[in-house]
Amino acid sequence: MNRKMLCAGTALLLVLFATACGSSEDPPPGAKKLSFELTDEGCLPHAAKVSAGPITIEGENTGTTKVTEIEVMDGDTILGEKENLSEGLSGSFSLTLDAGEYTIYCPGGDEERGTLTVSGELKAKGSAEADAAVARYREYLEENADELVAKTAPFVAAVEAGDVAKAKSLYTAARIPYEKIEPVAESFGSLDPRIDARENDVPASEFEGFHRIEKALWEEGTAEGMTPVAKQLQADVEELAAKVETVDLQAVQIANGANELLGEVSASKITGEEERYSHTDLVDFEANVEGAEAAFEAVKPLLDETDPELSGEIEADFKMVFAALEPYRQGNGFVPYTELTKADTRKLAQSIDTLAEKLSQVPAAIASAEHQ
Repeated sequence: MNRKMLCAGTALLLVLFATACGSSEDPPPGAKKLSFELTDEGCLPHAAKVSAGPITIEGENTGTTKVTEIEVMDGDTILGEKENLSEGLSGSFSLTLDAGEYTIYCPGGDEERGTLTVSGELKAKGSAEADAAVARYREYLEENADELVAKTAPFVAAVEAGDVAKAKSLYTAARIPYEKIEPVAESFGSLDPRIDARENDVPASEFEGFHRIEKALWEEGTAEGMTPVAKQLQADVEELAAKVETVDLQAVQIANGANELLGEVSASKITGEEERYSHTDLVDFEANVEGAEAAFEAVKPLLDETDPELSGEIEADFKMVFAALEPYRQGNGFVPYTELTKADTRKLAQSIDTLAEKLSQVPAAIASAEHQ
């Protein structure tokens, strides 16, 4: 499963932001451009060389249905990607890379993996303000990763005990902290699919994690056979919490992650595909928005220096999105997603899109300031 993400990893990744197809946002000053065609063969060319520093990866789908995304990877860590590039569409993302050999990954092509060779010396720049933003967000990540481990444990115990009713009651509590930090979780290779893949995201033999258990509880009405899946889920969230403690982060990554959380809601989750058995999608929506808000608040002092007007508009738009969710609140959660009309989902999507459009401007503003 490859979703839009807050790209993070152990590689030396100093500046990263993705731009939506058709975005008017400029790449970092001085960024070198590498253009790739998405074809049945994969991404062409299969090999590219560039000097260290800001790099913009451009992908254009020239008529294939087999390949719809392009990624840059360092080992198993996804550093940047542009997805949903169907026939005729193009898009880009930018990142700054140190010298080394990276993978250009275009899943679905006859030759899925190519090589990106980066040479030369990278001159890093940083600031106390950016370091403070990273420290604020890292604290948020660690708190939610620890909560994920703690809230998953009783859910797993109920599944192992075969207590369907109790497991159902504990499901959303475990999901919330994961959805808040989802972009970081998605950067750790196969870990996110093991935890959070939907049934159609992976081969049937690899369908596990939260949503395999969700299907058993709500569609099959049983927890029978789910003990191995539950045990693995607990091990995987514990591994995630350990990785979060040492993940490399930069302020511009955090800003991009806020936008990516909302973009995923608007692009795919709005259809109800995420929680297709329990229909608890609105819980995920709220957690995604809360996670995006926390990421924005971490970098807001940087934006206040460069564009205080935009900063204020984004704060107001977050309030608008939370207000749009309120009519559907029920008790400590929300009504089942199946109770929403097409007009309801359209209204939610519009409010999220409005906020996401503003958030998409933040990474470039921060990157530009860092490169002045």
